[in-house]
Amino acid sequence: MYRMVLKHDVGAQAPGFTLKDPDGRDVSLESFREKGNVALIFFTGGFDRDALRNLQTLADRYPRIRDTDTEVIAITPELPGKVKTLAGSLNPPFQILSDPDLKVVKEYDIFNPDTNWAWPAAFIIDRAGVIQYAFRGASAPNTPPIDYMLMKLNQMKEGKAPAAAGRART
Repeated sequence: MYRMVLKHDVGAQAPGFTLKDPDGRDVSLESFREKGNVALIFFTGGFDRDALRNLQTLADRYPRIRDTDTEVIAITPELPGKVKTLAGSLNPPFQILSDPDLKVVKEYDIFNPDTNWAWPAAFIIDRAGVIQYAFRGASAPNTPPIDYMLMKLNQMKEGKAPAAAGRART
């Protein structure tokens, strides 16, 4: 079976970052970690209907995610103007950030060199900045499993063992 070697996986310290929100303000991972856990979702963009469905599921589950002391940050490589349009049309209850230079995408090992874009991915990062769950999709239809992530967040809230890494099959 194929297994990727990743520099940031479960048990590793999550790399910090600062990106722009749709209004051009700086948003850092650290500012969210101060409030609790972070569910970090990487998606391909507003052109991908699977990604849009996944973002809608995130929005629908958001109150339950917040009940686990977790905030959501969604990141796409799309340009800031497209992110602003997407955020305006979806009106999500969480931040959508733009990573047009792919700096954070590359740092989290989800850069796809064949397409010069990002693979779908998700990370759960605890207050200490440690990755407790990792999912990396092999292609655009492989979106992060939101209900499974919610189960892992509930386990973390209950003080159960950290989650295991999750990867899409290739």
